[in-house]
Amino acid sequence: MLLDEVKRKKEYKNLDDDFVSRVIVSFSGKYELPKQKKELMKVVRAKLRDLYGAFRTPLYRKKEKFLESLAGWDDKEGCRNILGCHLSTKERIDYYDKLYKWLRSNVEFSTVLDIGCGFNVFSMPWLGQVGYYGIEVNKDDVDFCNTYMYRYGLTGGVRWGDVLSFNKVVKTDIVFLFKVLEGFEALERGFSEKMFAELDCDYALVSFATKSLGGKKTISERRLKWFKEFANIVERKKFGTEVYFLCKLK
Repeated sequence: MLLDEVKRKKEYKNLDDDFVSRVIVSFSGKYELPKQKKELMKVVRAKLRDLYGAFRTPLYRKKEKFLESLAGWDDKEGCRNILGCHLSTKERIDYYDKLYKWLRSNVEFSTVLDIGCGFNVFSMPWLGQVGYYGIEVNKDDVDFCNTYMYRYGLTGGVRWGDVLSFNKVVKTDIVFLFKVLEGFEALERGFSEKMFAELDCDYALVSFATKSLGGKKTISERRLKWFKEFANIVERKKFGTEVYFLCKLK
């Protein structure tokens, strides 16, 4: 079975089955099986690396040590170390304070749904203590985030799974979609607009990269025409290598 073969590699074994299957299906029509199975496996693993594996930094293996060293849920220095284990949050570390202050100046919220959250729960020292609900495709990362939340009695939790397969998600005041929509669109065109219509939230904070992975190449915002056509954008703001759009959903 292709799913089992893909997940034999250590870096993919804890990814959600629906997520991996969706990537396989997105490419399978372009290859003749079983003759071109090797080529299909190669391109699927490369896509999984783009969507998930490439975001792990060399510090990722030290994440457990950093977690054990935390002085509390609001230990900013300790959480900075953990945020540095994931490339998306590492690139955001120096801007979390400004980002969340800007957000709170526009929206009052006490509950958050963070889709494709990675390690973003560890930004809570800057965000403030809220009811935090995350969705992530890697079970190791889910367990790691939930250990932090359980240890300090934080409200909410991170769920393991592929949001493209969910029929319903938790009701919150706002949803975070940080650098994930383009990945969703690559797997299912039109999914973002459909999800916006179904989310049980008042607002969405959506971000897109303005630089390539690693920050060497500038990416034009013109590529986001498809998003701007359906989203009810309230305000736009750029911090670091991300552009953020605050959107009204209801």
